[in-house]
Amino acid sequence: MLCACSAAGHTSLRPPVQPAPKDTVLVARARYVMGSPLDVRTFAHESGQAAAVRALEAALDEVERLDAVLSNWKQDSELSRLNRAATSAPVHCSTDLFDVIEASLRARTATGGAFDPGLEPWTRALGLRDTGLETEAQGIGPSLRVPGPGGTVQLDRDGRTVSFSGAGTGLDLGGIGKGYALDAAGRVLRESGVRNALLNFGGQVLALGAPPGEDGWMVEVADPGERFRPVLRLRVRDASVATSANTERGVWRDGEWMGHVLDPHSGRSASFQGSATSVAADATRADAYATALLVMGPGSGLAWAERREDVAAVFLERDPEGQLQLWMTDSFEQYRAATEVQRATR
Repeated sequence: MLCACSAAGHTSLRPPVQPAPKDTVLVARARYVMGSPLDVRTFAHESGQAAAVRALEAALDEVERLDAVLSNWKQDSELSRLNRAATSAPVHCSTDLFDVIEASLRARTATGGAFDPGLEPWTRALGLRDTGLETEAQGIGPSLRVPGPGGTVQLDRDGRTVSFSGAGTGLDLGGIGKGYALDAAGRVLRESGVRNALLNFGGQVLALGAPPGEDGWMVEVADPGERFRPVLRLRVRDASVATSANTERGVWRDGEWMGHVLDPHSGRSASFQGSATSVAADATRADAYATALLVMGPGSGLAWAERREDVAAVFLERDPEGQLQLWMTDSFEQYRAATEVQRATR
């Protein structure tokens, strides 16, 4: 089971506005995988319904296959084996694992370290992957910084190997693995001839094409404090939407909530109390960027996103009076279909 940093339930789906054309049917399949529900749907001609079902099942199978590669929750996954061995010697990796690690390091560079796959030692020390705290977490308060990772990650593309330069180093791909799996599932669908599909993976969405007669798929972003109350409606096509928040996974310590998204610069839980949503052309970047944006917060996050052409961003947060505030990049406007809250200034 791979649990990503996107907050489950903060992004949801809406049915198409226009009814499907005659002889067109909605085909949908769902599975619980990587610790989250994955719903995949497409519109197909009645004569192609069986083929569409096979394509959707193949896409779900691909995500299950990747769970055995990328999971930190399974001791026998390829990533877990890498984390145990890479300090001693370079470890030869599958193409998938190497590509995800390489993508995660690119995201770390692109975000100035706001996204960092090297937080595995912190995640374990703080007990963020367990129902209770591990022994190492005892006595660590929610505002204290735990010891940082002890080395660097080194890649050899020619040999497709990964090694760690020092003890206390480890990789956690929870903030990018679901996105990578969505992109892989999307490739399976395209190779099977599916031209329109909507994949919702525990709150992260990948939209391929559009429903018949529509300009895009309609998705909703929820109130950061009320996961079943949509406040922002988007129309997306050939893009992914990911939302990150610190409200749904974490641990309680000394009466304080410590969210699962950590700030790599401080070792503390990300301080922004709302949600951060990113839109990118692929799900891998959308996933990593949503995590980074939450760590940055609206001030730094908007400035960073405005300088880039590969991401649009929006932040939602309740102010002290309980009013919902929204901040977004100018590029986000192209996706916005409707909202219950007006854009704010910061």
